[in-house]
Formats: sequence, structure tokens, C-alpha cells
Amino acid sequence: MRITTYLLAGVLVLGACMLSSKAPEPTAPPGTAEFLEQQRANCAARGGTFSNAPGDASKICLITPKDANQACRQESDCEGYCLARSQTCAPVTPLFGCHEVLVSGGRRATVCLD
Repeated sequence: MRITTYLLAGVLVLGACMLSSKAPEPTAPPGTAEFLEQQRANCAARGGTFSNAPGDASKICLITPKDANQACRQESDCEGYCLARSQTCAPVTPLFGCHEVLVSGGRRATVCLD
């Protein structure tokens, strides 16, 4: 349980860093069409796909890591998560839902992101 909590906290921090790196903050007021277009352009500049977040309440930038679907044995083998079931690096970040992942030393942990 403690590993899951630490992993989730790490994911949130990593996600915030990923969102802020290499992409300027939108300058248009939030909720406007211009703001949404700036977010879409920032996502495309990072090689991402601008898509609906779970529940369709908002938009999110989905990035395909360079090591997507490659074999892994622990988290350090991947840019994102090392998925326990397939022992492959996650195909996209952020990875929504609950997933069993391999952390350091190949230990299993469950990570959930809504």
C-alpha cells in the first residue's frame, strides 16, 4: 500500500513536470477557444496527441514514449511505466486507470490514475 501511495505521488509530480517541459504556458484566458488551441499546439510541438481525458470532461496531451511496448523488467527500463502483465513499457503517458507495474527490483505495485 505504501509503494502505491509513493508511486502515485511520483506520477503526479512527473506528470506536472512533463506538462511544463518544452511547452510554454497558454497565454489566452482559460476556457476560451484560443486557450484550447494553444494547448493543442503545445501538445503537437511535444509530439503528443490532444485527446479527451477520461470522462470527456477535459482535454489532455497523450505522449507516446520512445520506448513504448519495448520489453522491461523494472521501472528504470522505461520512460513511463513498466507494465507487469506484459513486461513492456507503457504505450502512452499519462496512463489512466489502474495498472499493475514493475517498480525497482522488479517488485509489483498497483498504480491508479483517474
